[in-house]
Amino acid sequence: MNLDISIPVLTIAATLLVVVTGLLNFSVFVRQLRASREQLETARRLLENARQGPEILLVQRAMSETSDHLKIMIEKPYLRPYFYDGKAWTSGDTASPDEVKAMAELLLNNFASAIIHSAAFPQYPVRSVEQTIRFHLRNSPAMREFLIEGFERFQLAGLPLLVLKNETKEATEQDLKTLITAAADDPREKARRESLLAHLRAIADADPLELAKYTLHP
Repeated sequence: MNLDISIPVLTIAATLLVVVTGLLNFSVFVRQLRASREQLETARRLLENARQGPEILLVQRAMSETSDHLKIMIEKPYLRPYFYDGKAWTSGDTASPDEVKAMAELLLNNFASAIIHSAAFPQYPVRSVEQTIRFHLRNSPAMREFLIEGFERFQLAGLPLLVLKNETKEATEQDLKTLITAAADDPREKARRESLLAHLRAIADADPLELAKYTLHP
């Protein structure tokens, strides 16, 4: 081959080789870029799921804590009036006093747990269950009686439950006065109840959620 012809041919071939190599490198770069973007998107979704996970669990817990009693109500419908219709237990009722008391305890324990979770975790949807707690406390003599008699059992949620039980702040103060008198033989419990009354009197708005936060972090 003539030297004058071979040099341009070799030059063109070398140029084409460089171009092909560049295209191949670019193709690899594009694939790597696409893979990196997919990895970033996957990481973003995982992070988002991780952030939402606790919120979803708290929502599920809220639903459970305010609906667990329904299964028992379905199995024992004769208990329903004591917690929905303001019925007080009387001798001769189908339900035994122990059954009514046990259901009152279950409901109050679940509601107390909901209140405590609302104070500890901002994601807990307490506002969505607050009305449920209020309704049952105001329509169940058994629950109100259990709350007053066993108030020392609700160290963190007792005051918010009292507020949800009553229609006015003054009625809650009266409950606390009664509870203070009842704890005359227990100086520590009496002092705790007196501090709750003092705090209630010192605030303008007796918001159950804020009271829950106070009792959790006094």
